[in-house]
Amino acid sequence: MNHLKRLTSAGTETLPKDQSVSVVTSRIRCVTIERVAIMTIVTSRDVQEIVEKLSSDKAKTREEAIRLLNTWLEGERSYNFCKFIGLSTAKLRPDEVPHSKVYTYAETWPFLISLLIKSASAEISSSKRRNPKMIYAKTLRIVVQRAEDGKCSGKMLPLSSVVKPLFNHVWDVLSNVPSFQSEYGVILRHLLSVRDYSFQMRKRIYGNLVFLYIEKVEASLNEKNISICTSKEEVFRYILTLHSLLKYPPGDYPDNVREDIVKGFVRICSFIREEGKIPRKLVECINTYLLNDGPNLGSQLFEIHNAMQQFVCRSWLTTHDRVLKDSLVFYARIQLNLMRGAADRCLLVEQLLDMICKDLDQGSMSSTSMLRGDGNKDDKLGALSSSQCGLVELAAVLFYRFLMVCLRGFNKNKEAKMVWECVVYCSALACLNTTRASLNDKRVKREPAAVILREALMKGKWLWNAAFCFLTRNYHSRICKELFLYWFEGICMSFDRILNSANVDRTYNGLLWTL
Repeated sequence: MNHLKRLTSAGTETLPKDQSVSVVTSRIRCVTIERVAIMTIVTSRDVQEIVEKLSSDKAKTREEAIRLLNTWLEGERSYNFCKFIGLSTAKLRPDEVPHSKVYTYAETWPFLISLLIKSASAEISSSKRRNPKMIYAKTLRIVVQRAEDGKCSGKMLPLSSVVKPLFNHVWDVLSNVPSFQSEYGVILRHLLSVRDYSFQMRKRIYGNLVFLYIEKVEASLNEKNISICTSKEEVFRYILTLHSLLKYPPGDYPDNVREDIVKGFVRICSFIREEGKIPRKLVECINTYLLNDGPNLGSQLFEIHNAMQQFVCRSWLTTHDRVLKDSLVFYARIQLNLMRGAADRCLLVEQLLDMICKDLDQGSMSSTSMLRGDGNKDDKLGALSSSQCGLVELAAVLFYRFLMVCLRGFNKNKEAKMVWECVVYCSALACLNTTRASLNDKRVKREPAAVILREALMKGKWLWNAAFCFLTRNYHSRICKELFLYWFEGICMSFDRILNSANVDRTYNGLLWTL
């Protein structure tokens, strides 16, 4: 300590030559923090002053209290203040609701927040002809965040006793005070992320908030609403809050909420025009909702997919946004697992299989080449990125599902069928429409999936071989062995050519996955 005091004194003493500037700076900072901490000891009197002013009937006095509270919540003073309030809050019983100015209650997070709610409501009521002052919303947001900060809080779930009225207040403000949208949106997302808090939200309030944010997102994306000028950042925050609401519902989704969410997504999807973080977050919203409530949607799953189809097809092969692509792959996996109707599932498989085949072709064209004597790339050859891994896993699922549709008519108890019989049967059922076209439309014929896969394997396309490996590993016991013989026969017929091509082009991904 004496050494540190010498470092911070008037400075006649010379520093040791071997002592780095960074070490000296850090020691000076430690001394500064220590001195500030000594100067900012929090007492009950300090807190009582804030409480008394916040409880005043005069708007000017309440505003003084807000500003005083902010001085305690900023900088180095914040830690000691929050620690003091946190320790007082920890003394409350779990079911105890602070309701008086007695110091044992007043010096707690729940009581401070209840006073801030009243102050913000009073400010809103008194500002009919002007926007309410932002300091009220900002202060409430900071207090909620500080109360939940694990470094300062002395109790788990310190806001349990006040979270219900806080949710009610947040709904009232978000639905009526546009200027407070940003700060209160942060408060809502923060509360929702704590599962014990989200369960305490009334379902009526939850439904109202979901409808509110669906309407906000829809109105912001609709180009016809010229009167509504919303920045992309603000739209993104709306979607961010909607995602939190869908991720943390207070239990099961009510039936009326479920129907409106689906209709909202259908409308919103029609406005998605370009890539970026807004469509990316919207796809994440839909994925989250499908994960939480998908098993209860039934035919509504295909309503969502019909709305998503155009964007998915347009972005799948052209996007350079890996996060968006991964979200689309995940969306396809979820829909495949959830759809129960045979016709809808078959149509979905057909649509996705077309895109997957093109995607595997595109991905196989980018292969790692290796110069002679370059051993540094040995461990990279044939390695799948996380995105490629998700793609080939989806491809394996699609091939399996499509083969099962085609081979449904085969009787497992009879003798094994010749592979050509399997292929002919696949071909007969493979010519399905990619969309529900009218009877006058011509049907687009395509080769059966078994034949497409064999041809790609014979060409040594590495992502196709990777997908085939996943298909073999995951579904070998569910696919007739004649089909595997058919595929492996094709590989054997082309193996010499695949080997020679790898040596000539110095691209070994296809060969490695073939092996």
